[in-house]
Amino acid sequence: MRVALVTGAAQGIGLVVARRLEAIGHRVVMLDRDAAILSASADSMTAETIVGDVADPASVADTMAQIRSRFGRLDIVINNAGICPAHDGQALPVETMDLDEWNRVIAVNLTGTFLVCRAALPMMKAGGWGRIVNFSSMGGRMRSLLSGAHYAATKAGVIGFTRVLAGQVGREGITANCIAPGRIDTQQSADFGNVDRFLEQLPLGRIGGTDEIAAGVEYLVSDAAGYVTGTVLDINGGHYMV
Repeated sequence: MRVALVTGAAQGIGLVVARRLEAIGHRVVMLDRDAAILSASADSMTAETIVGDVADPASVADTMAQIRSRFGRLDIVINNAGICPAHDGQALPVETMDLDEWNRVIAVNLTGTFLVCRAALPMMKAGGWGRIVNFSSMGGRMRSLLSGAHYAATKAGVIGFTRVLAGQVGREGITANCIAPGRIDTQQSADFGNVDRFLEQLPLGRIGGTDEIAAGVEYLVSDAAGYVTGTVLDINGGHYMV
């Protein structure tokens, strides 16, 4: 049995990933700030739930303490928690962006990823095996017409952070990779609208499904991906091609 932590697991991509990991036999811990939605989402699952905030060091430490107490191990971390503020379907330009909003996006998307990884590593090292999947975005890979500068900065930062981390922990049997989704059928994506304009630029001509992101996660956390680390798996319908 392997124990997997999924952050931002109450809805959207995080929830679908948590369900996929449970379906393939992992013991899943779902972490989210929204207690009500988290409880409802996990109602049909056997997963454990923890209410917490990835941007709060004390909350992250408490999450790891609960996992250690319940399971004594942690093998897989999926850093999915993230925010991308929209204002009437648009991101704010830099010149009018509020510093509080900038700081909150940095805290959740980038600092939260760092805090969770840092806190998870001791248990992974103790087990001699680990899989870390950090969520970047197509917005961190190329100029985005939708996401704001804060979101793009965090998602580019997640890639750089993950590559450095991969180099540091590989000899411990731990891999660290990113998934960079394009536009996926979630509420966050719907908040920005402009779907028709986006589809005109997309080779596959459709929005991606959350199950397609979960399939990418399933591969990266598997034994079959043991020689894959420090990389970015782009799942975007061909909008961004390396």
